[in-house]
Amino acid sequence: MGLSFNQMPKTKFNIFSIITWLNVLVGLLLFLWQRQAGNIPYSVQLGFFLILVGATGIPHGALDHIIAKNNREDVSAFNIQQFLRKYLLAIIAYSICWVYFPSISLLIFLLISAWHFGETDLVATSGNSFWDSFGRMICGIFILTIILLTHKEETLSVVQRITKGQEQTLLIWSFFAEHKWTTIISTGTLLSIFLTTSILRKDQSFQLISSLNLIIILFLCSQLPLLVSFALYFGGWHAIRSFEITFSFLKNQQEESASDPLTMWKNALPMTFLAAFGFIFMAYIWTGLGIKTDPIPALFIFLSIITLPHLDVMDKLIRSQKHT
Repeated sequence: MGLSFNQMPKTKFNIFSIITWLNVLVGLLLFLWQRQAGNIPYSVQLGFFLILVGATGIPHGALDHIIAKNNREDVSAFNIQQFLRKYLLAIIAYSICWVYFPSISLLIFLLISAWHFGETDLVATSGNSFWDSFGRMICGIFILTIILLTHKEETLSVVQRITKGQEQTLLIWSFFAEHKWTTIISTGTLLSIFLTTSILRKDQSFQLISSLNLIIILFLCSQLPLLVSFALYFGGWHAIRSFEITFSFLKNQQEESASDPLTMWKNALPMTFLAAFGFIFMAYIWTGLGIKTDPIPALFIFLSIITLPHLDVMDKLIRSQKHT
């Protein structure tokens, strides 16, 4: 039997919590640098982004085949070739969608990211009802509004390049950008209502240290440049939380590749390196299509196409454990 997330110990100062607090410290140092110097050099921003995404962001999804194998009643029936075929098919199909339908692909990316972020952050929610699903989606949307709407100009520039200047998409973005605080406060209020109701009903446990950690990270995200902001949340919080969920599950399954957190991370490296080569290939195709050479759109598109199949694996894991 798998470990029920309702039975998981509340987040304490374990290795995962320590890492997220170290990321808070790094974020505070970057914030002070920005306040002192007026800005953070772009090379530092890009370097910070690549380090966090490379060290935790991509690796946290590089254990999907191990999770999928253990998250079934008959482990021996797992077929790695079949799993990889489906995984790659989803990546290829979404990549093609990005080439021909960039605006729709962007919308899909935002929706699946919102769900994935919310599901991971509210993993302690006990049910799979519509109300629980609503809360997870609102949580993810709130996080995305903090990251994107507090960087209106930077986000607009990325959206323009990713969608090739699609007018309708830019109009929709401009609407939300003009109503930035209305959007942030509205989603924040809905999230507060959900959390308060869930805690009173004992459907959601309240974790003070973990919540404070996330609040500080989101505050720093609203103050730092977009690249740093996204990396701080995605690599400095979300990926670590996903690692913690994965480790708890695999450890309970007595999976050798997760005997300890460091061993688990090392076992994620082969797929991480494979993903890095995939990004290089994708960037080559992106440039070859006659699109202006620019690493930022390629980076975000790359993250989106590997997020789609990863979300499916994590969603099945979290749902199966809630039914345990």
